[in-house]
Amino acid sequence: MKMKLLKGFALALSMMLPGLAQADERLQAVMQKLAAGQSITLATIGGSITTGYAAQPPRERGWAALLAKSLGPKVRLVNAGVSGTDSAAAVQRLQSQVLDTQPDLVVVEFGVNDQWLDPAVRGSSYEALLRRLLTAPRPPAVVVLGLTQQGNQPRDAVDLQLALAAHYGLTAVDFGRWMQARVESGADRWATLYDEPVHPNAIGHQRIALAVAEALHAATRQPAGSPQPVPPPLPEPRFGRAHEFTRMLAGDTLKPYRQHGFARGGEVHPEWTGQQPGWVTTADDAEASFLAYGSEIAVFHAESDRYRNLEARVDDGPWVTLRGQVPERQGYLGWHYTVVGRDLEPTAHLLHVRVKRDEWAGSGRPASLLAVMSAGLYPPALRPDDFAPEPASGDRIAPSDPRLRWVGRIGELPAGKLLAWSGSELRARFSGRELGLGLASTHGATSYFTVEVDGRRHVLAVPAGSAGDWRLREPLSDGPHELRLVKRTEGSMAEAVFTSLRLAANGRLLDPPPARPLRLEFYGDSITAGACDGDVAEDQYEDLYPHDGTRAYGALTAARLGADYVGIAVSGIGITATWHDLLMPEVWDRVAPRKNAAVAPPDRRAPDVVLLNLGQNDHGFPASKGQSIAPDFGTRYLAFVRQLRGRYPKARLVLLMGGMSAPREQPAIPHAVQQAVQQLRSEGDDKVWLYRFEAFAWAHPRIDVHELMADELVRFLKDEVLK
Repeated sequence: MKMKLLKGFALALSMMLPGLAQADERLQAVMQKLAAGQSITLATIGGSITTGYAAQPPRERGWAALLAKSLGPKVRLVNAGVSGTDSAAAVQRLQSQVLDTQPDLVVVEFGVNDQWLDPAVRGSSYEALLRRLLTAPRPPAVVVLGLTQQGNQPRDAVDLQLALAAHYGLTAVDFGRWMQARVESGADRWATLYDEPVHPNAIGHQRIALAVAEALHAATRQPAGSPQPVPPPLPEPRFGRAHEFTRMLAGDTLKPYRQHGFARGGEVHPEWTGQQPGWVTTADDAEASFLAYGSEIAVFHAESDRYRNLEARVDDGPWVTLRGQVPERQGYLGWHYTVVGRDLEPTAHLLHVRVKRDEWAGSGRPASLLAVMSAGLYPPALRPDDFAPEPASGDRIAPSDPRLRWVGRIGELPAGKLLAWSGSELRARFSGRELGLGLASTHGATSYFTVEVDGRRHVLAVPAGSAGDWRLREPLSDGPHELRLVKRTEGSMAEAVFTSLRLAANGRLLDPPPARPLRLEFYGDSITAGACDGDVAEDQYEDLYPHDGTRAYGALTAARLGADYVGIAVSGIGITATWHDLLMPEVWDRVAPRKNAAVAPPDRRAPDVVLLNLGQNDHGFPASKGQSIAPDFGTRYLAFVRQLRGRYPKARLVLLMGGMSAPREQPAIPHAVQQAVQQLRSEGDDKVWLYRFEAFAWAHPRIDVHELMADELVRFLKDEVLK
C-alpha cells in the first residue's frame, strides 16, 4: 500500500492538482520540518469517514492511518474522528481531543456530516473550528478536507467549507473535484470507491489518503514565504463567533434541577473518549429541566430505528422535536445535534425536555439524550448590542407624561425618573417603527435593562458615567406596540435616570396598558436581588450583565401571578450585620440604597402583599470572621417587621426564610422568624404568615433554583395568603 501511494505522489507532482488551494506558510513549515527528519504530530478530526468506517480494520486502513503511514515513521497520528458528529459537536471536543495533543498539522473533515447539520449552524460551527485552531497558543497548520457523498453531491456544506478555507488562506482539498477529474479522464470510477452512498470503502479511503497526500507534498514544492514570527491577525468572521465560545454539559455535569421519569443511563458514544451516560426513559410522561447557557442551546441525542422522539424548548420558546426515531438507521446507532433555541440572550436559560406524544406513545421504546451543547457564551467585549447610541427620529416624550405607567419605587429628580432598585419598570403602548430611550448613569457601574417590545426581549447597557439616547436597532412593524423597560441591575451596584422616550417621527404614544390587579413588594438581600443568578461558574461581581433581578424568585412570582413587582434588595445586607456599610433598617424606605437618598413618599398604591427575606448575611458575615450571629438578632428582626407593618398596615405580610444556607446553618434565624410571627399574631395581627423555602443553593442561587423557589412561593401564596 505504501508503495502504491508513493507512486501516486510522483504522478501528482507532475500535474496540476484539481481542488487544491494555495498552500499556506504554516503548512510549508510543517512539511519542511518533516522533510528535515523531524517528528510531527498529525491530528485528524471528523466523522465516521475519519474513523475509517467501512475500511477493515478502520483505525489501520482508514484514510487518516494511510496518510500518516505514507508520510513516514516520524509522524504521530491522533485520530479524533467520532462517528455521527458534525462541526457543531466537534467544537465541543476540539480542546481535549485535538488541541491538548499539541498537533503540528490538523486535517478537518466534516463535509458529509455537516450536510445534515442545521444550515443555520454549519457556517458558524465550522468557522469556529478553524478560528480556534488558528488562535491556539501553539497554532497548527490546518488543511480543510472537503468530502462529499458518492458522485460529488450534495455540495452545500463542502462549498461553504472551501470558501472558509479560502477566507483564512488555508490549504483545501476538494475531494469531489479531485475524484471527478479522475473519472472524467478515465482513470477511476465513483462506483469503485463506494459500496453505499455515504461511506467510502477500502479503495475509497485509499483515494482520500492519496488526494490529501498530494496536497501536503505539493506544499513542499512551493516557494517559502517570508518568515512571520507573529502570525497575522485573522480576518473578520463570515458567520459570527458564537461557536468559538461553547460549553457542554454531559455526564455528572448534566444534572436536571427538576425531572420525572428519566433515569441516568442510555447508550454512550463508543468513540467519544471519556463520554459518560446521559438520561434515558421509556415513560410516556417523562420530562426534565436543565440549567443551560449561551445564545444557542442544542441537545446531542441518540437516533436509530429503535428509539423514540423527544421534544425540547428553551425558557418559554417553541417546542422543537428531537428526532430519535430514524427508520433509515437500522442496526446503526447515530447521534444528532438538534438546536432548540437560537438567537437567545447570551446568558443563563432553562432547557425543558419531554417525551413527545406521537405515534410511538405506549411503545416502551427508549428515548435518550447524551449532552446539552451551548454556543455563544461571549466575553463582555463581544456581546451583541441591540441598541445604537443615537436618538430615534421623533420628539422627546417627558418621563412625567401620564401615558407612561411606572411600577416600583421610582425616584423623582429634575432630570427625570430615578431607577435604582432592580425591577423598576416602565410600561407603555405606542405606534411607530422606531424606539428610542434616553438614560443617564448616575451612580456605580453599568446599568443593565431588559427592554421588552411585544414580548421580545432586548438588553440595553447604560455604561457608568454615560448619558444619552439609545435607539433599538431592530425596526418595528407598523401598528401598536407594547413596551416594558425593566432595570435588572441591583441598586447598590448601579443607578440610572430615565430622561425621555422617543418614537419615530410619525409615531405616537398611546393610552397606557391596564394596571395589574395585584402588587407584591419584596425586601431582601442578594438572593432577592438576583445577584449571580446567571453566572456560569463561581459567584462574581466584576461583570454585572448576568446578574438579573428580573429572573429572581420574587420577580418570577409576581409575573406568574400577573402582579406588579417592587424589589427592595441589596447584596450583602442584613438587619444586624452587613458586608458593606448599609443595614436594611437604614435604607429600606429610601428611593435608592444610599444613606443620603431621599425617603420615598407614601405609595400611590400600597402593596397587597409584603414579603421579607433577610438573615443570610446576619449569619454569613460574622461566620466569615469566626463569630456568631448577633445575640439581639431576634429582637431587631421583630423591630424591623414592625416598621414594615407601620408603613403597610393593611398589607398581607409574609416572612420568608431560605434560598441559601443560613436557615440550615444557624438555628437563630428560623427561631427569630417564628417568634416574630407568633408575637404579631398574639397582638391580633391575622395578616402575617411564615414560609421556609425547600429549594436552596450553597452559593448564590442560579435561575434554576429561583425557578423552584418561585414554584414554591406561588403555591403558598395561592393556597394560604391570597385565597
